[in-house]
Amino acid sequence: MKKILIPTDFSVPAENAAKYGVELAKSLKADVWLCNAYKVPAEAPMAAQVVWPLMDAYTLKEEVTTDLDRLVKKLSDPNCSVDESAYCPQIFYESGVGEVCDVVAALVKEKKIDLVVMGIAGASGLVQFVLGSNTKEIIEKSDFPILLIPYEASYKKIQKIGFATNLGNDDLEALQALVHFAAPLDAEIVLIHISTKNVNFTEEFSHKKNEYLNEVVSKIKYSKIRFEYLWYNDVDNGLDWMASQMDFDILSIAHKSHHILAKIFKGSHTQKLSRHTKIPMLVFPPSEHIVWL
Repeated sequence: MKKILIPTDFSVPAENAAKYGVELAKSLKADVWLCNAYKVPAEAPMAAQVVWPLMDAYTLKEEVTTDLDRLVKKLSDPNCSVDESAYCPQIFYESGVGEVCDVVAALVKEKKIDLVVMGIAGASGLVQFVLGSNTKEIIEKSDFPILLIPYEASYKKIQKIGFATNLGNDDLEALQALVHFAAPLDAEIVLIHISTKNVNFTEEFSHKKNEYLNEVVSKIKYSKIRFEYLWYNDVDNGLDWMASQMDFDILSIAHKSHHILAKIFKGSHTQKLSRHTKIPMLVFPPSEHIVWL
């Protein structure tokens, strides 16, 4: 991995995600790009009905640049260069006029970004992206991995990553991408399959599990992978238990729909998991879109 992109709106949850991203960059030996998307008032909705202050695009960009400079100083570690064995990521920034999703997508392509790190914050049981509702489109349309950082999360050494699987070959590409993430960290990957009925000893389940694990062994060349099977009365409770009891540093999923956010905000498993965990969640795009440099 070479580059991490961190969108920010300069809020406290976004700054927390940025701090996490910079620490992750040290471990992955990656560099960091911060980005901010802003709108010129004349281009914003309701501009004709609102009396805006006289502020042109140049002035706005100058203000954003000042804020980004300030954030870079907060995130820079002056002691990093003292330790000769430590990697000190370079921190760059860009700003652009437009919707967050468009600015992020353009930068991912232009800078050849490997991972986007974004903050999430819980409010009254609802998960919200700190950059606003437009940011949902980033995940819906993404062809790159996105690491969601809960507001309560702080960086610690990543040693154990959970990967939720339905035992289908359609998540093998996401698992391969996860290996590229885990290998530089020397992290263990635990494949988790949750079933709502006790199928542990049925011939059908055993065949499906063995077939899947054989595919993993033959296609995924990584020694630190193991399998765990959980039985719960419903998947949501199983996910909650997995998040709270299995001591993961990151949970990862491969979404198989272009409209995962519609499901998340209507109470999907991912949504319910996000409500109850302080663990970062790594979301991979549909397999046909996965690109990991």
